[in-house]
Amino acid sequence: MASIQRPPRSAWRAMLESAFYANSVRKTTIPELYELALKQSEVMATSQPFYKPEQFDLPADAKILVSNDGGIVGRTARARRLVRQMGAEKGEYLRILSEAVYQLNKREGLWLEAIVGLHPDFAIKANLISPATDAKNMFDWGINFAPWMKPWMDMYNDSRQIDEPDILVLADPEWRDSRFPDGLVIIDEDENCAALLGLRYFGERKKGTLTLAWTIGTRQNMVACHGGIKTINEKSPVAVFGLSGSGKSSLTNSCNHAGTLDENEKVTVIHDDAFLIDLDADNTVALEPSLFDKTDAVEFNDPSIKYFYSAQNVAVTQQPDGSRLLMAEDIRNDNGRCIKSRDMFNHADSCARPGSVIWLQKDPSLPPVSKISDIGLAVAMGASLSTMRAKGVENVPVEELAKLVIEPFANPFRVHPLMVDCQQFSKLFKLGTECYVMNTHAFGLPDKEINITLQLSLTIVTNIVRGTLEWKEWETFPGLLIPKNGAELFGADYDEKFEPTNEIAYIDFLRKRMQDRITYLSNKRDLENDMESAFIDPLVAARVKIDKMLHPI
Repeated sequence: MASIQRPPRSAWRAMLESAFYANSVRKTTIPELYELALKQSEVMATSQPFYKPEQFDLPADAKILVSNDGGIVGRTARARRLVRQMGAEKGEYLRILSEAVYQLNKREGLWLEAIVGLHPDFAIKANLISPATDAKNMFDWGINFAPWMKPWMDMYNDSRQIDEPDILVLADPEWRDSRFPDGLVIIDEDENCAALLGLRYFGERKKGTLTLAWTIGTRQNMVACHGGIKTINEKSPVAVFGLSGSGKSSLTNSCNHAGTLDENEKVTVIHDDAFLIDLDADNTVALEPSLFDKTDAVEFNDPSIKYFYSAQNVAVTQQPDGSRLLMAEDIRNDNGRCIKSRDMFNHADSCARPGSVIWLQKDPSLPPVSKISDIGLAVAMGASLSTMRAKGVENVPVEELAKLVIEPFANPFRVHPLMVDCQQFSKLFKLGTECYVMNTHAFGLPDKEINITLQLSLTIVTNIVRGTLEWKEWETFPGLLIPKNGAELFGADYDEKFEPTNEIAYIDFLRKRMQDRITYLSNKRDLENDMESAFIDPLVAARVKIDKMLHPI
């Protein structure tokens, strides 16, 4: 999707684009950034080899580099400011950005180009400017996306053109302002540009760039997806949507579903984090060639390290022979991360439109799996996706980690209006894509919760893809279906443990969780004018039925 260049249409883009042309700024490359990162004072070079360095024109003996970010090792959502929501404060934020650009341009700056999107139907150029002292983050950004080099350049040059400007991202981790102790992120989604000020964490750069790519996609009649997608045995792709910690990557990247797949059922992973569904072309496009994954399950000398390119916020230890090795498992801190190759499993850059969409929820009021028979309810359950935040992934107070939160479509990085996503998912379901809800946490009342294992979740996905689940109406929740043959597929005790109960205390618990969803979506409609009643009414109808069960006349 080569963009058509045009002059900036906003002061925000004019300021950011001008920053790239200062005398202090020069274009850089992946090989140069690697050498600069090697010399960066806080970076650690391990003795473990960089996976296939030749694809990035790196030295044959290139090593995995580790960087650590200090006290903040997760995303800081409260730093974000959207231009379309600034109102009377817009002038002050423009002044802040202007001063930030001036201060950055007083230092040596580097400009790196990359490509977001791995298909000729969607390949847009992205540009990052940062101080030279931030070489490691720039290096990681370049290898996370498709760097501006062959073969990706050839794909980009052959991609279709649209009237969208390139993505521009300015990142200055050294910026400071006492009014913004958590840093400041300014996003002008209409002009595809963002400034990330005072934030060291690499994930801010990755997600900031994806935020703009997703928004561009929605303007091209695509569905913006923070999730994972795969095919099994070349059947219709299955897509799972969830926040970090919900099982999104585990369900996407498992090659045998914990032994539930047959030998001839071949898994092809498209991506476990970011993609777009093109409703016009009827296909799905991955946005990144690499994976940015948690390392909490990566053991010392784990075989998977073979596929690593880089790591952040993990420990390094020295062996008696002098070698320096990664030490992950979140021993040093929460949310250790790596950038790694998809070569660790069979993969592709694109696939057909998904035949199944699964909302991953960590909501104890819901059984392990249910199917949604109504399109409005399918959208409503995605728009009110309930979960818990993963420890360390987001920079939030500790007490927030225990709370159930609603994150529409599991995408906290969305900057376009919520109704845009609702409308796009509604179109997707009208094309025939089926919708499911999977609770990957625990089921039941707080004092009686039963853990839902990853093994069970993987088995459920296997049976969704195979089409072997039989369904029956869940009388308590109109519009949701539950398995009729759960005991047959998931074990004799499945129905006893996980089939919704008629116990009054549980029904009241379900009602409260349902009301949380209704309240959230109603506030979006009433306070922000960003929701339609068509996506609230199915939940209200279900709650009314529960009310009658709790208080029969």
